[in-house]
Amino acid sequence: MGNKQYPQLQLFNAVYLASLNLGYDTYDYLPADDAAYPFVYVGETFSYDERTKGFLYGRVAQTVHIYGVQRTPDQREGMTKLEFSSMMGDLKKEMRQIKETANFKWRLNQEINDQMLPDTTTNIRLFHGIIESEYTFN
Repeated sequence: MGNKQYPQLQLFNAVYLASLNLGYDTYDYLPADDAAYPFVYVGETFSYDERTKGFLYGRVAQTVHIYGVQRTPDQREGMTKLEFSSMMGDLKKEMRQIKETANFKWRLNQEINDQMLPDTTTNIRLFHGIIESEYTFN
């Protein structure tokens, strides 16, 4: 089965590496409950390839999740909304810089979409950031 990575894996790796280079704890799975906050989870990848006789091109959509503890007025630990928003912004900036991987050239199709939501799935007040991007490759 060859050593060549597929486009969706090359983009996933580029986003994962961008997060690591920013110094963020980064996972390709949702970590255990005892993982330190904040962290980045490079999540869902959707690929839409088309092949010609000798050429592969298409689109890849990549979703990234960021989790951080919300600081409350009576706490010193955690993040403010501004700090969390800056973390998301730094990661988006790095994602906009992805232009080339080992076998493919990349172009961001549109601006990156993001959301910042309160997360109430645990007994800790969390921020949950979602970054959605779509790239064209050739």
